[in-house]
Amino acid sequence: MTSSPPAGHPVFRFNAPLVPARLRRREKRFLAEVDLPDGTRTWVHVPNSGALTGCLTPGMELILTHDARPGRKTAYTWRFCRVDGGWVCIDTLAPNRLVSLALQGPGLEGLAPPLDFRPEVSLPQGGRLDFVVKKDGGFTFIEVKSITWVEEGVALFPDGVTSRGRRHLQELTALVQQGHEAWNVYVVQRQDAQVMAPAWQVDPAYAHELARAAEAGVKIMVLTTLIQPPDIALAGSLPVRL
Repeated sequence: MTSSPPAGHPVFRFNAPLVPARLRRREKRFLAEVDLPDGTRTWVHVPNSGALTGCLTPGMELILTHDARPGRKTAYTWRFCRVDGGWVCIDTLAPNRLVSLALQGPGLEGLAPPLDFRPEVSLPQGGRLDFVVKKDGGFTFIEVKSITWVEEGVALFPDGVTSRGRRHLQELTALVQQGHEAWNVYVVQRQDAQVMAPAWQVDPAYAHELARAAEAGVKIMVLTTLIQPPDIALAGSLPVRL
């Protein structure tokens, strides 16, 4: 029996043909070697620059999409892998697409539709955030982060040192201090988490910055997903343990 996302929750679908595979190894950040069902060994694009902790076991089951358009370095892109807790979507762009669908449709908790929003917002000081929502009397700025690492029910971020992530938190904090509303939204791209926490053991500076941002008034939202390849759907929210 398969579960269905709650009614009205956004669903993003990878429309390219799906291809099963087995992981051999990751090479650099954006390339992995896999075995296809017919025994062919090939290279695939990895749409995730993170460490992919827990998602790199040789022989693990993968799902790729196939797109042989001219100009591509590889015809395949790694989208999902299977872990003990079920499927994981490793594509870091999927969370942005899900949040965009939420803003276009049912909204997010604390942001009721209809919503006037723009993606990829440039800031006066030179930074960029994922979304800005225009509200009566002001703006809400949103930065979205993908989580694929879960240990003992805890969704952990980041899985590598991230100066970019710290900068985003500082930009969100500055916006709050200017009188705006600012959110850091984490999307957990797997189904086996009960709580989210910063990965102090990996990047203590990020963890400290997250605590400072929350204390300054930046809203921290953690969204869960239901994954049934080729679909990934928003399914609820999780508490945060700073």
